[in-house]
Amino acid sequence: MDVFERVREVNAGTSLTEDRIIGSRIRLLQGIDDSRLAERKRLTKRPMFLIAGAVAGVAAVTAGVVVVGQLTAPAPTPQVEAIPVPTADPREPGQTIPKPSPTSGTTITEPFPGTTPQAGQMLRITGTAERIVYRTGYADVYSYPASVSNPPISAALMRSYSTTDVPGDRAGEWVSRYGPQSERLQIFGQDNEVVRMTWDTMVPYSPGVTELRSTGGLEYGDLPSIGGPTYYDQQPRDPQALLDYWYDFFSEAGDSREDSVMMEILSVLHSNYAPADMRVAYIEALKVSGRAAIDSTSGSIVTYAVDFDQIDARRETISIDMNTGWVTEYTQKYVKDDGGLVPAGVPDIRVRIETTIMDAP
Repeated sequence: MDVFERVREVNAGTSLTEDRIIGSRIRLLQGIDDSRLAERKRLTKRPMFLIAGAVAGVAAVTAGVVVVGQLTAPAPTPQVEAIPVPTADPREPGQTIPKPSPTSGTTITEPFPGTTPQAGQMLRITGTAERIVYRTGYADVYSYPASVSNPPISAALMRSYSTTDVPGDRAGEWVSRYGPQSERLQIFGQDNEVVRMTWDTMVPYSPGVTELRSTGGLEYGDLPSIGGPTYYDQQPRDPQALLDYWYDFFSEAGDSREDSVMMEILSVLHSNYAPADMRVAYIEALKVSGRAAIDSTSGSIVTYAVDFDQIDARRETISIDMNTGWVTEYTQKYVKDDGGLVPAGVPDIRVRIETTIMDAP
């Protein structure tokens, strides 16, 4: 059986409704697979925050990957239920950041002035994601942190797009759009007509755009709405207290506790729709965490690097415009062995983000 017959067999045996495709795409944003999503839901008795940052990027796993359906999820971390308890290692409080009043978008008390949409305006967050996708000789298609037992024989750089519109009144309608998907930019390894045809068959370009609408925040199944009017109210504005809040939250996460806290910090920053006072708190928390090192500085944009070793070993970078508190780009590069298919300097994921305030339709 050649690879094309194998692909046809897989596709013929896979019945995916549009709802399932959308659901899979959302769950796989930034490598959040089904097992991790289920694990996070078991971990939480409060709202789940991790997926918030993923929305600011794009549907990094292509529609073709979903259709082929050969992703193998990494082994889940130990399944525990986080019960908030006082931290065993009290930390010195950082600078307290006052929470602005609801009308502070036009006052000097708001951090990052001019970054809060007013009545009749909206925040538009546009993400362009480039992700490395691997293919084996057995019709397996995957992206890290997922993996399969068969070694890859080819890799491709795929680009996808997304847009999130956040209303000036967070109780209003939120609109997310995903697509186009799977625009192939480059092939790593052997590149000829047969290889290109195989990629076209297994991960075809998808020009369509999927639109999701929700009220009062972003909605994902039975998870609490994300980003709504009261979503951040319980989170401390003091950076060290914010870290402690998340350390408490993951108090029973074992060896993955440190990584879990950093994933939360980065994911909220990735989203770009946290209120200005929360962006300040999360940026300062990143600085005092002891986990982030300045990688580079260009004008007002500072890039930090964070290493993970307990949950999907990798290095992440995050570039923040310190004039706005908005993330302009982030990357993820996993520790892996792909046989040298992809040059060492190419990240597994690169997401570029443009954030603007514009008139609402």
